[in-house]
Amino acid sequence: PATSIAGGTDAASNPVAAGSDIKITVQQLFGMEVHAVVLSSGVATVDCGHGMHRNHTLTLTENATLAVSNLAPAGLVTEFEVQITQDATGSRTLTLPGSFKALGGSDTAISTSANSVTILSAKTFDGGTTWRYAMQESA
Repeated sequence: PATSIAGGTDAASNPVAAGSDIKITVQQLFGMEVHAVVLSSGVATVDCGHGMHRNHTLTLTENATLAVSNLAPAGLVTEFEVQITQDATGSRTLTLPGSFKALGGSDTAISTSANSVTILSAKTFDGGTTWRYAMQESA
């Protein structure tokens, strides 16, 4: 079921006038939906949905560079997690942007074994200027 919220932006990211209603689900409100990362021409783009999309999946079928789009507006935090799965070939790489800074004890590269899974968790407090991340291979 949808819930009305006054003001904000609609699904197409167009401004909505104050007093207008938009409809979002509870799952959307709390970032519970899972979104596929778009992998195209070596770029894996995480669409943060203006801070509403927090959970993502990515299957690596080629080497890729990570890009992040549609961050929350200034003054708000954007965070996301990506479950990165190697395809059956494996040995694919994922290059993170220079603005990504690893937390202590975090891996800084994904597992390259065929069909392996790595979880990447990232958060920015400054609109994407600096990202803090943790990344670990899953059992």
